[in-house]
Amino acid sequence: MKKWFAITAIFLSSYLVFLVTTMPLAFLINNIELPKNVHISTVSGSIWQGEIAQIAVDNNEIQQIKTALSFWSLLSLSPTVDVSFGDATSAGAEGKFTLTVSANKLQLNDVELFVSANDIAKQLPLPIPVTAQGNIELLFSELIIDRSEKLVCQQAQGHISWIRSGVVALDNNIKLGKIDADLDCEKGDLRAKILPKNTLGLSFNARLSLANQKASGQGYLKPGPKFPAQLQSALSFLGRPDNQGRYQLRF
Repeated sequence: MKKWFAITAIFLSSYLVFLVTTMPLAFLINNIELPKNVHISTVSGSIWQGEIAQIAVDNNEIQQIKTALSFWSLLSLSPTVDVSFGDATSAGAEGKFTLTVSANKLQLNDVELFVSANDIAKQLPLPIPVTAQGNIELLFSELIIDRSEKLVCQQAQGHISWIRSGVVALDNNIKLGKIDADLDCEKGDLRAKILPKNTLGLSFNARLSLANQKASGQGYLKPGPKFPAQLQSALSFLGRPDNQGRYQLRF
């Protein structure tokens, strides 16, 4: 009797392992409740090696998403997935990261993201029509999100750079010089803090609430000797400067 019980247990265990290892990625995704503004198309492969043709979030598209699940991470009940997406020839963002999922946390490591600066500018409430030039490079060594009740930025260490920064505004092609920001967490929000050494005299903090996906930001623009001359005429759109010569910025 014990012999047959052991054989049956081995058979069932082997069958369950077979089902998991051959489970299509599409089956898993189809059983996940996604936000209404997220649309996924053409899923192929298994949960171990999968590919998604496109993910659309509102008007933003990410293409050629590839996933690789670590088998050994399942033993610790914290699945780890390597994700890469996009390439230099396709529209949308390009990047990669490693995601570890545990009971109450999401942890991202070695995050690299490259996106057109104009794709971001089109979503901001700017005072004048602007076409942004160059690319945004975002790097995270670590980003930990607490999801026990709602999404909360718990710990982050990252940096963001605007590479070959420039804008086309008021029929002028304007180079802006180096613009960088440090990324961290503050009061549960993800924060980007512009570094002070820039030609615009810009000091600005942008925040993203992970819980409701709302962005906000505030700071000042204080034109100095290196402020681009072509932008002087645009300052009137920002209102009047304060007694320190600063123009308030807010969205």
